[in-house]
Amino acid sequence: MKIYTKYFVVLILSFFLTPVIAQKNDSLAVQKALEIIDLFKSDQFEKAYTFCDEIMLRKITPERFQSIWESLAAINGDLNEIGATRYSYLDTFHATTTKLKFKNGSVGLRLSFNLKWQISGIYIVDAEPMYNIPAYVNTFGFYDIKIPFGPVGFENEAILTVPIQDKKYPCVIIIGGSGPIDKDATIGPNRIYKDFAWGLASNGIATLRFDKRTKAYFGKIMEQHKNGNYYTIEQEYLTDLKELVNKVSKKNAIDPKRIYLMGHSQGAGLMPLFLKQNKKVAGAIMAAGNYTSLQDLMLYQLEYLKPLQAKTKADSAVFDNMVVQAIHAKILNLPNTFPNDSLPVMYPFSYWNYLNKLNMITLAKKNKKPVLVLQGERDYQVPFSEYLKWKTTLNSNPNYQFTSFQKLNHMFLEGEGKSTPEEYAIRSNVPAYVIEEISKWIKVQPRK
Repeated sequence: MKIYTKYFVVLILSFFLTPVIAQKNDSLAVQKALEIIDLFKSDQFEKAYTFCDEIMLRKITPERFQSIWESLAAINGDLNEIGATRYSYLDTFHATTTKLKFKNGSVGLRLSFNLKWQISGIYIVDAEPMYNIPAYVNTFGFYDIKIPFGPVGFENEAILTVPIQDKKYPCVIIIGGSGPIDKDATIGPNRIYKDFAWGLASNGIATLRFDKRTKAYFGKIMEQHKNGNYYTIEQEYLTDLKELVNKVSKKNAIDPKRIYLMGHSQGAGLMPLFLKQNKKVAGAIMAAGNYTSLQDLMLYQLEYLKPLQAKTKADSAVFDNMVVQAIHAKILNLPNTFPNDSLPVMYPFSYWNYLNKLNMITLAKKNKKPVLVLQGERDYQVPFSEYLKWKTTLNSNPNYQFTSFQKLNHMFLEGEGKSTPEEYAIRSNVPAYVIEEISKWIKVQPRK
């Protein structure tokens, strides 16, 4: 596929902003993707063009759509079948990849949609993108166990990855960041939570990872919200985490006194609360955790990305509206009549009211369990300044250890210079030295 990808890829990112925006359900995304493909098949390129967002309208033409589509047939032969469509949610984008089966081979057509279901990107990818297994992973050294969890109506499944030797192992429960994150933190070709899980397992440390409830059930959660069961981090994080800690502690291969929580992004920022509520765990790893509120972090991200992505007055207006929404989310005790469209997209009043009552700094100071704080210095989503605030506040506390990495971004992937959203699409892995840092820290912790 590399032969034609070089010439026919069109990749246009529009507003790749804060990771605290949620998604609609998978089936709607698949439906939208198939509708666009049907327009391509029937040569309705003008109509497909009308579904583009403002930036795409300036970057592409109906003729370019036609060129991309016809080039696929020219290289691969007649289209025989439209295969399955995969879905993922990436910050403010719904991304679909549909397998197109041609006479001489298959390709993947990836479409990204903004929150208004307008096309914000189109590009050709491998039909079956393979996970790039890091060199430090020994795939013969561990096995997976599926662990069902979740209340009735919200059934889920976690993956417990266990080294193969017959002994009890420490275990790290990986907790995702904001939004509907899957168990692997799938972003483009990368699977950083899988890197962490398999890397640690290769170093004799079991891991547990899971799709957040919002990944599969966000629509259902919001339906319940409308009926008075208001949406907060209880549904997003707290309830499922308590159940998983309890279930993992009962597994024969796991040492119940050596269970650690590893949070990434918002999952790290909420770690002081997780530790307070899960007293059985031995300690935690905070990876790129926010010190300031999510609302203030959103304001920082918008300020950072606006010069990079707002090219017109219309673009700037979108950013300005998001700034207003973030400011509204800082209001204490929002009424249940506060309009959702005046708040960050799809996070209602109850979510912000819950967060605004928490004080993570106070909880972090009271924590008496060991915590390893990790940070990429090139991170623009949770900037290095957040890490320095944690370090300044907690450096005198012997329970906390701090380590930062000069080349890493928010996803703990290496890069150079100013970090941008585009680099997340570059195939990479979490470096071995990060896995080694975590492994070393866990192995020296005393069993209590």
